[in-house]
Amino acid sequence: MDKILLLLILPILLCCKKTAEEVGSVIEVPIEIEDGFGPFSANFSIFNAEYTADNPDGAGWIPTYRPVRGVPKKWEGVVKSMIWLDGYQLVYQNFHEGKINKEMYESLQKSWNWVPDETALSKKPLKCFVYTVRGRDETGKIAVMVDTNNNLDFSDETAFYPEKIYLNEGKYEWDSVRVYKKVFMVQREHVLRGEVVKDSIPMIIKYAPDDEKWKRFWYAFPRYGKARFDWKGKEHEMVVNNFFTHAGFEESNIFVEKGLDPKKRLAVMDGVEKGELIEVGGLLDKSKFRNLGVDPRTGSLLLQAESADLDEYSLQKGYAMRPFKAKEFKTGKDIALADFRGKYVFIDFWGTWCGPCVQQLPALREIYKETNKNQVQFIGIVKDTEERLDKYLTKNNLEWPQILSDSVNKLIETYKITGYPTTILLGPDGRVVDRNIHGEALKTRLKAISAGPVL
Repeated sequence: MDKILLLLILPILLCCKKTAEEVGSVIEVPIEIEDGFGPFSANFSIFNAEYTADNPDGAGWIPTYRPVRGVPKKWEGVVKSMIWLDGYQLVYQNFHEGKINKEMYESLQKSWNWVPDETALSKKPLKCFVYTVRGRDETGKIAVMVDTNNNLDFSDETAFYPEKIYLNEGKYEWDSVRVYKKVFMVQREHVLRGEVVKDSIPMIIKYAPDDEKWKRFWYAFPRYGKARFDWKGKEHEMVVNNFFTHAGFEESNIFVEKGLDPKKRLAVMDGVEKGELIEVGGLLDKSKFRNLGVDPRTGSLLLQAESADLDEYSLQKGYAMRPFKAKEFKTGKDIALADFRGKYVFIDFWGTWCGPCVQQLPALREIYKETNKNQVQFIGIVKDTEERLDKYLTKNNLEWPQILSDSVNKLIETYKITGYPTTILLGPDGRVVDRNIHGEALKTRLKAISAGPVL
């Protein structure tokens, strides 16, 4: 009888031992770079003009700018922009050149949650940025030039009229931006495996002529990654995006390809962020891995094996949001996530300085008016100064509670919010049912919830 019992228990012990050995192990997964937007919706970033001496907010960046030559003399209203290809390298090299002071350097490390890895960075200045200029040419049209060979000289570049994108009822149709005719191959330098590597990356440029307020110029680096790894005898595939606004992949989201709808574009912000969990396998062989991000030294994705039944606080779908208790900005009354247990809770992380955040608020107010307040609670969590938020709310009343993330509650730091606006929809059980849901999608979702049974 004892022998039979031992034979029955032994496989279980061996299985548990194997699982214990696997948990914590780190897999290095190479990333294969593909051109284009792939399965993702397009994403662009804005050309920002260089700061000037009369703009105190950007005074620290002015010494990092480089003089350029070869700009057409007949152009009017010339605007010069430095596009970062690698912000970490740019800050690191400028600090060691004495162009960024120690106070600014340490402040950036703190705000970016960045610890410089000197094995992946170069003190010697690298071509980790690219310059563009724009202005009105002799015909009166807006023309653009890109310093593709990165020699700070536009005399060997050709001016062009940027491809246009248009607003549809005041909004950008991002999926249409996936179509482009002209690609610029921009030369750059970066550190890989301890060596300075020279290569070129694709860049596309768009112009929104009917955006009367901003007259925005947009750019993107259309390329993404594919990654494959073996685990327990099975191959698993992922796709990786860097939001199409960075040259490197150190800041990336990953998506497990299994179960993805080939007919639906992936929203770049919906993937698994650094520090979050991915799940592979089925019911009987389920495995979980933590995304440790892309190693800047090797360019490979790092995954750490975790227990298959791991459950933790997270802003990922299916996980519970860490509870909080803070002060409502206007009234000073305590407000806690636990107060709304049993309701859906829509949380908007925003700031008055964030253009897209402020632009979505009128639509959000209309959605709020149509939402069943017995079913859904709205909460705003704001990254801002007390003065700016007070001024904004005095002029623009928002009907739902607002909480200022400050040095006491540290909500932005706790939830590791890096993009704005970030929205979270919690279910009645406190678990995330959707993330980064906006506009019509949010309206439709909350309308269905409001029409449901009273909670």
